[in-house]
This record gives sequence, structure tokens and C-alpha cells, in this order.
Amino acid sequence: MENKKNVVLSVLGLSLALSISPLVQAEESNWYGGIALGTTTVDTGVTGTTGTASVDDKGNGFKLSFGKKIDETISIEGFYADFGSASLTGNNGDTFVLNNTTWVFNTNNASIKSTATGVGANAKFSYAFNTKSSIAGRVGLMSWNIDTTVSGSNISTASLTTTGTDLFYGLGYKYQLSDKYDITADYDIYNVDTEQLNMISVGILYNF
Repeated sequence: MENKKNVVLSVLGLSLALSISPLVQAEESNWYGGIALGTTTVDTGVTGTTGTASVDDKGNGFKLSFGKKIDETISIEGFYADFGSASLTGNNGDTFVLNNTTWVFNTNNASIKSTATGVGANAKFSYAFNTKSSIAGRVGLMSWNIDTTVSGSNISTASLTTTGTDLFYGLGYKYQLSDKYDITADYDIYNVDTEQLNMISVGILYNF
């Protein structure tokens, strides 16, 4: 009888342990990762053009991110972002104004094209409206890289790479689809050297 009692207690104990274990794991699983696709706008500083000269300051970009929830309101995140490219084009005799100075193209099919990427980290502060929806603010630092290429009909193609680290900040919205997946919408503002780069993106997060 005593052995039977011990067997019953052992089975009850094992059942209780198995039922509690997933709950404990769920509470400790605070890591997440995601991908977002978006559009970017660069404040190039060009304020006017003449002739065929034109500025394309909009691009398509993406962001890969990962993070860890410290508590219900604070998270720490890291990311890699590709912001796409911006360009200035024109022909011989066309002009553009940059930082209150007028410049003249001296070749046809002239092109100045810049592509930007960045790696950064930030703190995120969240506020939940309910169990499904929340908003968040983020602030952090990004190490950026800009590759610029200059080309034209009568000149040799030249390239220049500049790097730096600057502050960025942003706002976001998150909607919980399930225990594992969230949809996000973000608006981020990045300081890149003397220019400002804005990114609007929509993405999905996976909760580990």
C-alpha cells in the first residue's frame, strides 16, 4: 500500500513539474528578433536645381534587429540597417544649390550617388495599451558607413567612403499576432554626419 502511495505521489509530482515547466520557460524567454522593410528619405541639403539636374532623395531599405526584454517596459536592442541610396544627377551647365552655394556641372551624364548602411544599439521604452497593442520610443547610437560614387561622360569614376557614429531616435507601434509573432511599424530619425536620414518601416518580430 505504501509503495502504491509513493507511486501516485511521484506521478502527481511529475505531472505538476511538466505543467509548470512551460510556464517558467515562457517567462524566461525574453529574446526576440525581426526584419523590417521600409522607405528612406535623406536631407541632402540640395535646395534648388536648374536644367536637367535632379535630386532623388528617397530609397528603399531594410533593418535586421534583435533584442532582449529587461522588463515589461524596457528592452535593449541591436540592429543592422541598409538605407538604400540617394543621388544627384545633371548635365553640363546645369546647376544646383548646396548649403547656400551654387554649383555647376561641367560634364554630361553627371551622377553623384551615395549608399548608406549602419550598425547600432539602443534602449527601447514601451507602453502597453492592452494585451495586444503597445507603443515605444527608442534612443541609441549608430555607427554608419556612406559609399559615394561620382561619375560622368568626360571624367573618371571616383569613389569615397565616409564613416562615423551619431545619435538616433524613433517611435514605434507593435501589435501581437500570437505568442510568437508581432507586427511592427516604426519611424526613425538618424543623424548621419551633417545630414538627417528618416526611415518609415513595417516589419515582423519573432519571440524566442
